[in-house]
Amino acid sequence: MITGTYIADTIDRAFDGLDIMLGTNKRARLDDGTFKADDKSTPDVNEAWKSGKSPKKKKTKKTK
Repeated sequence: MITGTYIADTIDRAFDGLDIMLGTNKRARLDDGTFKADDKSTPDVNEAWKSGKSPKKKKTKKTK
């Protein structure tokens, strides 16, 4: 595998950009594979998501 090389970094950035353009949000992960938390000191950026923005919440239907 080409992990840790310039080519691997370029491919990862390209796929991250593609995910952002297509609207497929993915959670950011740390090196050990666990989810990354949001930094509350930066209210305009959500570090927990690769795109920097959290996905919109889905509306639920109210049942009568």
